[in-house]
Amino acid sequence: MPGTVKKYRSNRFVESAPSFGFWIVGLLTVAFIASPFLSKTLVSKVVSVEEGEPATLSPIPVQRSLVGALRVDVKARIPTNRWVTYEIQLRNREGEIIASAVKPAWKESGTWYEDGESGTWQEEDLQGGLDVRLSRREQDELTVAIAVLEYTDTSGQDIDKPVNFYVKVQNGAIDTRFFFVGLVGTLSLTALSYLSVHRTGKTVLSKSINDSDVTGRAIVGGENNLIKIIIDVRSDETSPRQLTAHFNINDGYGLQVYSGAHVMPLRYSKNDKGRVESASGKAVLYFVIKPRGSYGFSIEIMPDGPVDRTLLIVQENAKTLGETDVIEISAS
Repeated sequence: MPGTVKKYRSNRFVESAPSFGFWIVGLLTVAFIASPFLSKTLVSKVVSVEEGEPATLSPIPVQRSLVGALRVDVKARIPTNRWVTYEIQLRNREGEIIASAVKPAWKESGTWYEDGESGTWQEEDLQGGLDVRLSRREQDELTVAIAVLEYTDTSGQDIDKPVNFYVKVQNGAIDTRFFFVGLVGTLSLTALSYLSVHRTGKTVLSKSINDSDVTGRAIVGGENNLIKIIIDVRSDETSPRQLTAHFNINDGYGLQVYSGAHVMPLRYSKNDKGRVESASGKAVLYFVIKPRGSYGFSIEIMPDGPVDRTLLIVQENAKTLGETDVIEISAS
């Protein structure tokens, strides 16, 4: 007797890794877009600092933010071909240093000559800063201090002039550089997991013949075992717009437990002159076959005249990217 055949749509065999990756990408994107709105600017001003005389800004009332950190950005404003080394300090109400950083800053330009050609160049590295995640005891008033440690020209000659610095203090600032690293890494892993789903499963039968009929047998099946059937056909220039794959499954006793016809639209390959040289079609079917055992698979492509090659691949323990049509067979 033929087996019992039931067709339905199911998401029971969906691989969750790609979907999880897309959710993370979405969250990172939302966080990146929202990050500028989560921070609050506390100070934005220009200060003038002389070497040996640190400049101290007015105390800033600060509360620890739920996300992000307290960010102090300092950018030196110096003429071309000057070097300045400065220190940034963050002090609490008692004057204790809770964070500091030393920044060698410079701004240079010049002329280059090579193979009879010449041009000018200009480079600079002027910005320094601190990102501090405050503890509860550090919530109150904080003070930013800036000191010029050394100010010279490119020859090393000391310059006895004040240096202007643009100072910006933000609370709840988020370092977006890590968003790009996380986004690229997550996208790469998501793409790999997406591609790997198509390769998921163990191939138990792969048979190709230069004709329209293919048969083979393999041990497959089980309650939670998704069987993936791939039918790949190559045909000549006389092919119609579609071919039909008549697909049959027999149990270990040779009794037919499934028979179905599956239409395969064809894609045509043309030469440089626009003439059709060949055509190809593919059908992917998903089965749950119970119980596990030895089953025979056979394909007959109709019409068979244009068919040059037919490939049958049977894989078990397959996964899908989303809800898909499944044919469940309960063999007698």
